[in-house]
Amino acid sequence: MEKPVQVKPIVKLSQNFLVRFYSALVLVPVFGLFIVVGGTYFSLFIALLGAIMTWEMATAIFGGDRNLIVVFASVGIGVFIFLLGTKVDFFWISAVWVFFIITLLTIGGRSKLFGTTVLFLVFNLFIVIPSFLIIWLRGTEELNTVLWIVLSVVATDIGAYLTGKSIGGKKLAPKISPNKTWSGLLGGAFFSVITGFIFSWVILENQIKLMFLGLLIAIVSQMGDLLESNFKRKYLIKESSNLIPGHGGLMDRLDGHMAAVSFFALIKLVNDNVLV
Repeated sequence: MEKPVQVKPIVKLSQNFLVRFYSALVLVPVFGLFIVVGGTYFSLFIALLGAIMTWEMATAIFGGDRNLIVVFASVGIGVFIFLLGTKVDFFWISAVWVFFIITLLTIGGRSKLFGTTVLFLVFNLFIVIPSFLIIWLRGTEELNTVLWIVLSVVATDIGAYLTGKSIGGKKLAPKISPNKTWSGLLGGAFFSVITGFIFSWVILENQIKLMFLGLLIAIVSQMGDLLESNFKRKYLIKESSNLIPGHGGLMDRLDGHMAAVSFFALIKLVNDNVLV
């Protein structure tokens, strides 16, 4: 008598996946709430996220024993991002930035870390610029557009995880991120395109264009993830922090969003009617 065939589940829901899922159930509504509210509260929220990511980056670059540099850098960047998102005169924003740079370089120089401090300031542009751009987009674009960008990246992450785990296959960049596969890239892109299709009925814009932009956002967001993975590899760290259960730190969670926001903002600067 033949043994019954056992059907293997396409994706085994590991404990890590469930932790990630439950964390997302909390994070997505919180992020969505501040996006919906907008205004000063949204700017303050983004500034807080920027400060936390700066703390993660500073801790990785300087080490946990350089508390003065880490704290000053985190608070300084948070304040600067918030000012960028408000209507404060550009002169005062520039003055705060110059004061921050000079003070941080002075602290770094006295700690014999001047070169490392300069490197940190360059790397930190990858936090400051996207933070400003998403505040700018929230102020210039419809609410649904910003939600579409954010949810497209979320869909990309989910699609990449599910297809990568179930199909596997050739590695995308084994030396940078061994767990990423080409199947995951394609699966993430597919999920993002579907998100664009769904939102085309909400935003009431060109369906084909929104789906195509969803494809590009998926690719760019995953490249942003690889860029952050390369940074972590350089400084021999597995995760930027343990702030979010199952996800690691904010940089681990938001790297794709920062890349996607920057990409869309660049397109909008070139063509203000990009979604028409």
